[in-house]
Amino acid sequence: MSIGRIISMNIKFFRKSKRLTQEMLAEKVEVSSVYISYIERGSKVPSLELLERISNALGVNPALLLFQENDPKDLEIKKLVGTVSGLEKSTIQFINEMVIAFLNFKDPTHS
Repeated sequence: MSIGRIISMNIKFFRKSKRLTQEMLAEKVEVSSVYISYIERGSKVPSLELLERISNALGVNPALLLFQENDPKDLEIKKLVGTVSGLEKSTIQFINEMVIAFLNFKDPTHS
């Protein structure tokens, strides 16, 4: 799959997970909604500068927009990252500690 297609799919995924319309995202990154539509369809590939603005507007690390799922677990990981991205650092640390506690409770040999 081309990098442009990966980017387009990820932008659409994170936009929808943040419950943003194309128009809302376009307003946040100061481009037209038509251009966002082109990007999401894979007709246009955003510049690095625009990719950074989009990632900021979506509250995700720009690297996540380049991430391709190769395993069914990857999609679930991407969903989880999308859910916690944009939260305060202390909240993310708390969630991480809760996940570790859960895993240790479920499987005491997990470390």
